[in-house]
Amino acid sequence: MLLSTFLRPASALLLLSAVGCSFDLNERPNANNDATATTVPAATLQEVRWELVDLAGQPATAAEQTPYLVLQGGRARAEGRAGCNRFSGPYTLFTAGRLRLGPLVTTRSTCPDIQTEVSFLQALNQAQRYRISGNTLTLFTADTLGTPLARLKAVAE
Repeated sequence: MLLSTFLRPASALLLLSAVGCSFDLNERPNANNDATATTVPAATLQEVRWELVDLAGQPATAAEQTPYLVLQGGRARAEGRAGCNRFSGPYTLFTAGRLRLGPLVTTRSTCPDIQTEVSFLQALNQAQRYRISGNTLTLFTADTLGTPLARLKAVAE
């Protein structure tokens, strides 16, 4: 009886301290964690026009045409516009939150703001992970805790 009187409060205290100190790795995704709490199913990622909002944390500069990305679901094909040039190429969805684009090919028109195009295409080619929150798609390298490569918003076509 004395032992059970001691063990009940001690086990309850142990459970409470474990609950209070628990940390779900899914709450802070990183390079070693494939699942993310804020990732939505791939169907939401595909067949949506994603327009560029910022690159590497900086607002995207105005381009001849707004850069955008569309991931075609049935063909696993990425298409879009980097500014004045169009691009396309394959993409692969691995597990939720993991994406690889490319190799991407582009048209070769002369553009007044080529730097935004180059930066956007580099971000797409470097993307390995993504996160969707509301109507915002964020692309990352392998480390989702660092500065995002690009942030895009969903728009109606």
